[in-house]
Amino acid sequence: MSDVPGSNLISPAVSRAKGSEQLKKRRAAIGGVTAAVVVAAGVSLWAWEPWVDRSPFTALVAGASPVTDLGSKGESGECTPNLAGGAVVVYDASGKSKLASGVESSTGEVLPSSYGDFAGWCFYVTRIEGLPGGEGTYKVQVGGGNLVTVEEEHLRQPVDQQREGMRKMKLPPDDAPAPGLPAEQ
Repeated sequence: MSDVPGSNLISPAVSRAKGSEQLKKRRAAIGGVTAAVVVAAGVSLWAWEPWVDRSPFTALVAGASPVTDLGSKGESGECTPNLAGGAVVVYDASGKSKLASGVESSTGEVLPSSYGDFAGWCFYVTRIEGLPGGEGTYKVQVGGGNLVTVEEEHLRQPVDQQREGMRKMKLPPDDAPAPGLPAEQ
């Protein structure tokens, strides 16, 4: 020990330096916790996706079929779709979980000549109530046929907009998928 009185005490400069080091550690810990909370909140928001409308909606599945029975064309422009009364089932994107179903419409309307390749075809719409929203894509099966991938946006389109889309479409070659539908999967 030194003979100088009070020499065993820590000088104020050293004391401030040690306090500064503890303050830096405390600030770093608080910053780390804050960053972790921000990251956790961001991941939760991304997973939750509050901007996605997940409420059930009425899906509109529109289609057209050739009128095979000339007697089925009524003078009023009504017709009977080929798959009238058939089941329409909507599955999740994987095609494994059934989400909702409906019955193919029993009446339709004969499309006029302004519909090009689809002139004289029977246009019909099937309404499927209570389809859960927010899936993005769905698999749709009509009349026990193949599953077809359909975007949620398309299922939410009004009937008039879907009918108008038929005006611009061309009939595919015989070996191509059905009009307006993606390739079968």
